[in-house]
Amino acid sequence: MRRAILAAAAAALLPLAAAAAQEGVVRPRSTAEDLQMFSQVLNQIRVNHPDTIDTHRLFMAAVEGMVRAADPHSYVMTAARLAPQKEKDFREGRLFPVPIEWDFARGTPVVRSVAPGSAAARQDILPGDVLVAADGQPVRAESPFELEVVLSGARNSTVALRLERERVDGSVAELERVVRRERAEEGTAVPAVLMLDDSTGYVRVTTFSNTRAAEDLHAALAKLEGTGMRRLLLDLRDNGGGMVDEASKIAGEFLPAGTVVYSSAGRKADVSQTVRVQRSFWRRERQYPVVLMVNGGTASASELVAGALQDHDRALVVGRPTFGKSLLMRGFPMTDGSAIMLVIGHIKTPCGRVVQRQYRDVRVNDYYRMARAARDTAGRPSCLTDGGRRVYGGGGIFPDVVTPEAEPDPLWLARLREEDIPTRWIGGYLSANAAAFPSADALAASPRLPDAALADFRAFAARAGHTPPAGADADARLQRVLARGIAFAKWGDTGYYRLVAVTDPQVREAAAQFGKAAEVLRPRQ
Repeated sequence: MRRAILAAAAAALLPLAAAAAQEGVVRPRSTAEDLQMFSQVLNQIRVNHPDTIDTHRLFMAAVEGMVRAADPHSYVMTAARLAPQKEKDFREGRLFPVPIEWDFARGTPVVRSVAPGSAAARQDILPGDVLVAADGQPVRAESPFELEVVLSGARNSTVALRLERERVDGSVAELERVVRRERAEEGTAVPAVLMLDDSTGYVRVTTFSNTRAAEDLHAALAKLEGTGMRRLLLDLRDNGGGMVDEASKIAGEFLPAGTVVYSSAGRKADVSQTVRVQRSFWRRERQYPVVLMVNGGTASASELVAGALQDHDRALVVGRPTFGKSLLMRGFPMTDGSAIMLVIGHIKTPCGRVVQRQYRDVRVNDYYRMARAARDTAGRPSCLTDGGRRVYGGGGIFPDVVTPEAEPDPLWLARLREEDIPTRWIGGYLSANAAAFPSADALAASPRLPDAALADFRAFAARAGHTPPAGADADARLQRVLARGIAFAKWGDTGYYRLVAVTDPQVREAAAQFGKAAEVLRPRQ
């Protein structure tokens, strides 16, 4: 029966194929022809489909599909799906979001990043985790903003997120995470400010969503300079961006007034502009070398900072290629109360690199997968820095020094994290050993737990059904995880990021590149 139906359909198409063959070429279709085809398909469904179908749903599916086909980031917010009062409360700041950035791959919400400094950042929620349900209910949202509204609620209230994760061995874990609603921008954007040695300062900037990000960085630099800093390690890893104004101000810490930070271009004239440093806190005598750390989580506005400092030979960029998202977006209201959030322009670095990763002729799933995939410079657009170095774009900012990708947790450690075993142990251990860690400085100076503490954790894990492997490598991994967890439990973000700075091999690798940074630093007349 099925073969007969297919044969009949093929026979009906033969005259059309023959006509096309006679023409010799397939000409581009006109908009009028495409609209006619759309009308014909709609009519055939209404006349012949056995089910009663809501025509409005068909229209909306077509609209949403059309917008998704334009690029991976534009989306539609339909009036029918949004609760008007809840959306109004959210826009006016009465409701708080979960501190997670979402992307949608074929209509499925996927974690893009978790706001550094938020409680959720300590709950083993990773990029690539798929959202299955919220408070036990399927998620109906179909765009990032819509999902933000759906998941929002009263400040410090919680929502139970059910997530799925593919492990390194290909198995799938189902996770339940109770996430607190909060705004990441309410805390400091600069949680770690310290001297790594007598001359090397370290600053971590976690977000540009905070209106005080540039101010916090300025104060941090002044503090470090007062203690003898002669070179700076600026860490923008996993900084998902935020306000481009803050990015411009931060670039202005290192570039003279009037220096180009980025340019934008689109179909309309008002989109095209060149943004320059409006004022600079930087003084001539503060021309010390800068190493800038980036990775696949460095995105959007933070990529603009990395691109500007690299193009002007003001910093050596070290790490992994950045995320590759640098677009201008604008909302357009529709007459029925719906809205389209549409990409209207691309952003370029000062020397002309497009930061945005290619999305034309790329499957949606591949687009998000490639965000953190290993990529080289082959086929990338490039340009020359002020000093004549060749730098690459077209898929994020390509570092001057590419470091090895961080190894994923081994399966045994991933499972410990999935069940939150380290956090559960830390609470009880600190209650019984409150005086063991007098200060964050003391723990950072010697970030190692006593052997008895490690043995106690292993026993705790065994009672929960886990047996971490023996050996120096497993001990080192546990030491790192537990020391950072203790630092966060006792001193919050400041303690956590301080421990990261002194225990992270990638920080040590970046600090070893200051010789190259001094060579890159362009002398200013």
